[in-house]
Amino acid sequence: MYYRITAVSFDPDRYDYMLTATEAARDEMKAIAGLQSAVIVRVGDGKSITIGAYDTEESAAAAQPKVQAIFGRLAEWLTAPPEVQEGPVIFEV
Repeated sequence: MYYRITAVSFDPDRYDYMLTATEAARDEMKAIAGLQSAVIVRVGDGKSITIGAYDTEESAAAAQPKVQAIFGRLAEWLTAPPEVQEGPVIFEV
């Protein structure tokens, strides 16, 4: 498994709009080849972490243009550029 973790800062006053836009992209995200799961966790007022699990690093790389397009539609609610970290699983329970 290969994970991409994206930290996002957004306008907390526009949270409902952002959530609606994210929900509208659900089917598009489900169709991304190699994406095993994805979650968005609200970690603070105006902050979230998106965790995408891919079958391989190659799938994660191939998905990047589609993922960027989805994040691009959320850009008007973001207050800073997304911060991305990624890597292979080294331990699992």
